Amino acid sequence: MHLRFVFKFPFIAAVMGAAASVSLGACGGTDPVGDDVVSAGEAEELTAESAEALTCPASVPTIDMRKSLFVTKETDPNVMLEFTLSSVLQQLITSVGSDQTPLSLYQRWWDTQNDDSHSFFGDPDTLHCDDVTDSNGNALLNGFPYACPRNEGVLAGTNPFNPAGDHFMEPVALVNRFDLTPDDGSHCGEYRIVYAKKSSGTFDRNFIIFEAQLPNPNPECGVAACLPVAEFWASLSTMTETQRSVALEGFYYNGLPGFAPVFQASNFMDGTGQIRTNQFMSNARSAFAGQPWTLREFKLDVGTDFLDNSVRLFVKPVTVKENPFVELFSSSFNPSDPRGAAFESDFLAALDGLVPLGSDENNISLATLPNPEDYNSGESIANGSSSNDYRARLAGNTAFIADIDTALAPILVNRSIPGMVTAEEAAARATTQSCAGCHQLSSNESRSAALIADDVGGLHVWPGHSTASNKPNAFVHVNELGQISDPLQFTFLPHRAQVLTNFIEEKSCEEACSSTAARAVSTSASADASLDGAEPVRTLGGSSTH
Repeated sequence: MHLRFVFKFPFIAAVMGAAASVSLGACGGTDPVGDDVVSAGEAEELTAESAEALTCPASVPTIDMRKSLFVTKETDPNVMLEFTLSSVLQQLITSVGSDQTPLSLYQRWWDTQNDDSHSFFGDPDTLHCDDVTDSNGNALLNGFPYACPRNEGVLAGTNPFNPAGDHFMEPVALVNRFDLTPDDGSHCGEYRIVYAKKSSGTFDRNFIIFEAQLPNPNPECGVAACLPVAEFWASLSTMTETQRSVALEGFYYNGLPGFAPVFQASNFMDGTGQIRTNQFMSNARSAFAGQPWTLREFKLDVGTDFLDNSVRLFVKPVTVKENPFVELFSSSFNPSDPRGAAFESDFLAALDGLVPLGSDENNISLATLPNPEDYNSGESIANGSSSNDYRARLAGNTAFIADIDTALAPILVNRSIPGMVTAEEAAARATTQSCAGCHQLSSNESRSAALIADDVGGLHVWPGHSTASNKPNAFVHVNELGQISDPLQFTFLPHRAQVLTNFIEEKSCEEACSSTAARAVSTSASADASLDGAEPVRTLGGSSTH
């Protein structure tokens, strides 16, 4: 399966293999995947001069954003044919040595959105949203409220693989997030695929986004070892759709020479990537009609089947990253929960990232929030009274507002914009980093009827969605047709293109690194990073999630 990458267009494989071998050779280190990459000993023989002669100066093609960053059903419909949900789930299952079926994995995944009384399965090891509850029986995740059951639980009894069915999940986009590569090269970015449910209307929509974190095969060489991945994505801009299809199929299913495939379960587990969902099925069950639109996050985990102890892959709900529970901004947060006071203190330390230098919205980040996992909720709600609108929830919390304004003052002076960002605007900036804010709330913070950009103070204006009929509205950044939003087209993708180009131009002309020296530096850096209170590693693009 998926061997066409090897022989159908051999020149693609040859070019990408050569690029990967040269780049990895210049870094040194051993190949953990195959024998077609130079060995560590051979890499050591490459001098800095010879490596530079092989790779410099870089020839970076003009990046076509719809070919090298966001490949969709709208522009490359034939590419999507290679990425059926059943084939992806099967590859994930095979990667852990399980014999379960893709349908079983999918159905038990969505049974996590049911409480125990609505479960489709009687397995004692099936996960449900009410596995943890408070004293009143209300579902919790990370100690915060977690809506349970959800309408999407009906998917536990459906077949998502039948194109003629009402619940068909269709691939609509492949996404390059090389810009999420950390500066230290601890991994080589995230590579995503988006599936959209066959929709029967505004209130019967569901999206799944697999967001794999690609391991760096030569971490001792730092971020330079990720150069073959950057070069691969840049090269897609000059390919035909057929060539792009074969190349992307190879990258996701087989991996570049020396690199693991994108589709393997370990790339979606704790400490790596994630699976996120955008859930709109508010009218799927009459008993739960009117449920708010919510965004959630999942991880893969390996366990054993309760019947025969065979290997089994699980999809487990986890907290949504960079999504502090909304009530933490409120003065009415449970006073007996120590996380309230701790969050208010830690949020002040996040202000430096929320008010970056310059006017580029791509640089706004909540990554500097200390102890984020203490505060992350299990869902990011995009509409209704419980939405993740941090600015709205901050209103009335006068003591916290005063503390934020006091902490902001020296930051704003340092940025040469004294008095230009208020506490409320800082909360709005935090909202932009949440799933709900990125998708909806930050495009309509003014509460006007039109979907417009949000002025978040200082020099930054968060981009708004288009109201044109042929564009995705504020609900999504890519819709069921593969059309992309204005914020993607005009703000986020141009930034990612520049990050990709700059990286290739810079790293292709660097000297070869000594594996021994680089390994020592990497070991030292890793030890420092593991210390309590260490600052998070910045990514090449500034953002840490979206």
